[in-house]
Amino acid sequence: MKVSFLFRNLFLFSLWIGSHVASAQDNIDVSTSSDSILVSSGQKPTDSIAQPKASVESSIRKNLEFTITLNRINNELEKELDTVEIMQSIPFFERLVNTVNERLEVRGSKVNLRYLSALENFLASIKNQVLDLEKPITKRGNELIAIRDELDAVKKDDLFQYSLRDSTVLPEYQLAITLLKNRMVRTDSVLTSQRLLAASFQSRISSMTIKIEELSSVIDFETRKLEKELFNKENNYIWEPREFTNVEKLGEIFRDSLRLNEVIFSRYFKNHIPISLFLFGISLALYAWIRYNLKRITQEKDFSAIILERVKFVNSFQFLSALIFVLPLAPFFYPKPPISFETVILIALVLVTSILLKKDKPWKVYWNWILFIFVFLFYTASNLYWEIAFQERWHLLALSFIGVFLANRLVVLQKKSELKLPIYLSYLAKFYIALQVGSILANVFGRFSLAKMLGVASTMSFVQAVSLYIFVTVIMEMIYLQFEVSKKQGNEYTSYWDFQGIQERLKKVFSGLAFIIWGYYFLDNLSIFNFLLGEAKLFLTTPWSLFSGTFTFGSVAIFFLVVYLASILANNIAYFASIKDQQKPNQRDKRLGSSILLIRLGVLSLGMLIAIGASGIPIDKITIILGALSLGIGFGLQTIVNNLVSGIILAFERPIQIGDDIEVGGKSGKVKDVGIRSSKLQAYDGSEIIIPNGDLLSQHLINWTLSDKKRRVELLIGVGYDSDMELVRDVLRKQLDQEEILKKPEPRVYLQTFGDSSVDFRVLFWVDNYDLWIEIRNQVMFGIFKAFKEQGIEIPFPQRDLHLKNLPATIRENVKTIKEIEEEIPEGQGGGTNEKTEE
Repeated sequence: MKVSFLFRNLFLFSLWIGSHVASAQDNIDVSTSSDSILVSSGQKPTDSIAQPKASVESSIRKNLEFTITLNRINNELEKELDTVEIMQSIPFFERLVNTVNERLEVRGSKVNLRYLSALENFLASIKNQVLDLEKPITKRGNELIAIRDELDAVKKDDLFQYSLRDSTVLPEYQLAITLLKNRMVRTDSVLTSQRLLAASFQSRISSMTIKIEELSSVIDFETRKLEKELFNKENNYIWEPREFTNVEKLGEIFRDSLRLNEVIFSRYFKNHIPISLFLFGISLALYAWIRYNLKRITQEKDFSAIILERVKFVNSFQFLSALIFVLPLAPFFYPKPPISFETVILIALVLVTSILLKKDKPWKVYWNWILFIFVFLFYTASNLYWEIAFQERWHLLALSFIGVFLANRLVVLQKKSELKLPIYLSYLAKFYIALQVGSILANVFGRFSLAKMLGVASTMSFVQAVSLYIFVTVIMEMIYLQFEVSKKQGNEYTSYWDFQGIQERLKKVFSGLAFIIWGYYFLDNLSIFNFLLGEAKLFLTTPWSLFSGTFTFGSVAIFFLVVYLASILANNIAYFASIKDQQKPNQRDKRLGSSILLIRLGVLSLGMLIAIGASGIPIDKITIILGALSLGIGFGLQTIVNNLVSGIILAFERPIQIGDDIEVGGKSGKVKDVGIRSSKLQAYDGSEIIIPNGDLLSQHLINWTLSDKKRRVELLIGVGYDSDMELVRDVLRKQLDQEEILKKPEPRVYLQTFGDSSVDFRVLFWVDNYDLWIEIRNQVMFGIFKAFKEQGIEIPFPQRDLHLKNLPATIRENVKTIKEIEEEIPEGQGGGTNEKTEE
């Protein structure tokens, strides 16, 4: 067909060329003269009728163009919708919507608040999927509308208003026109059928979307109603006769809810398989990373046994450690997951936690946890109920009492010194007991929904908190493994205390993340997360007026949040950079040192700019703030600005570095930190000295380690005048022949001065490490003292000559010689006196 169509078009084209040549030869202007070949359809070919303006040649050309256009249109119409998926999805969504509608319209049933929230999320998920399904249909509908407009333009062309005056001439032309008309009819029929199909799909989707909106309004109304009635009495007090009828057994309610949750779970999981595969891939990658690090430590580290003892979870359960990293974060990757889906993830998390806890905790604690898991499973099953079932009142009371008993037992075990449990576990157990007591009281006084909500929220939050504790512990163990693997030398290992600084900082970050996850789950289990989120959005987005400007608390919160995150980032960059510097104490030129201040200022400045941009603060307001700041600088902030500028100068000139030993203003110590306003010294007595940056520039600064860590040690040794000076010099030189004392510059011994009591020698020698000069000086002085004692060299005391010219008269009269005193002593007391004298 395509070959015949090609030959036919070539023939028509050649005919058109031939007619143009003939007209040129006859000097006939086709564009201006009448065409005697064509005649308007329905008119007789008489001379009295006006000749048509159309020509055979233009008709042949249009026929060719329209044929090409119809071929392209037909090719586009062949790209039909994927009706298989649409025909499967639309009825399924309609069934789900109808099921929710039936549940809400069942007389005598009352959907609980927890599941109203779940239904709202479920309908929102269905709506999103329906809208995703509608996108290709809408796109196809727009394409069909464009095709229709193009086809209508072809139909309205005057090509089909004329025919040949003589039907026996140009049979090929007549055949081409006939084929074109037939093709247009078929194309129009296909276009109409596809438009009707797309319109039917759009109609069903539109109807379903309207139904979802109506159900969402009903759910919103019922939610607000139940929230108001939450603290009201729903059923009888526990000591009163039962008010509700046992319409259904709990087993039937559970099976009915389980079937519905199973359908919801399977459909949701099927629609989000790529996300599940992505998370599973992350788990496998973490598992491979853990195994690789463990293998490297075992093969390369001499202290591998010590290192592996510190990673009890990761070393024993590699894949489970990877899973417990992914499972707490998994629900946040899925858009609006239903209760059944979250429940399955939570059960998997609890099971993995139970296996890991078996390695860590004592048996008493572990069995207490296992019993608590049974309470958790019963609450989980109860949480899957679609409607309020007052029949489970006694079951909830029993579960509350069992839970309180187990939590109290955990508090008792926490107090025993031989059990090393996290200190927060006791507070968590007490919080759980408080919520369960509230659940018991609410149940006793007929507040069934409130009692169930508190029981479910407290139990699930407790197991999630324990799981998140293991989550943080496993993360810290994985980081510690990587920290050890990063060591270049195989015989090096970092002690646990060396890791404490980094661990504390990282643990705060991941503990904060765990607390946010726990808080989200807790509020979601209480069914107040969406309410609080909506109220927070309303509060943060409401404009407020102050003086002549307006602002929102959301913009203020964003500003301070970005600045806070920037400050945390700047502090952590400085901390980790200082750790890197500590690993290179003898390579001052390779350390960042005081340049960390520039990094901190850069991060803070960038954070400030991002905060201003993100919060939407107008530029003119910034100029007002800067003007006020400059006014403050002129009056009372000179010292602060001076210290800030001095800190920047210190960062550029680098007269001091972190780790340098300096003396300034009579204070000495090791530079611990170069801050924006002040610097911190670690004094040799253990104290920390805060010195403003301005003082470091304005006062005389002595840096003992600016270019290197060498130091000259000077000793002044005094000996007696009757000592052998050559021997003294030889003894001193001998004591300077030690390995720790540098040979270049050469140690020197000089006779310094003749003092009042001694002859002083000056001893000079150099040590390679400033940190060791006191210890080396101590060794040298001990050696000198010992050598002097062995050689009999005297280290004299200070001596003074006292000359008395005369004595006072009263003192001179009482002065007696020893012989005169002995003569005055009686003979009988002489012995005693002599003994006393001898004593």
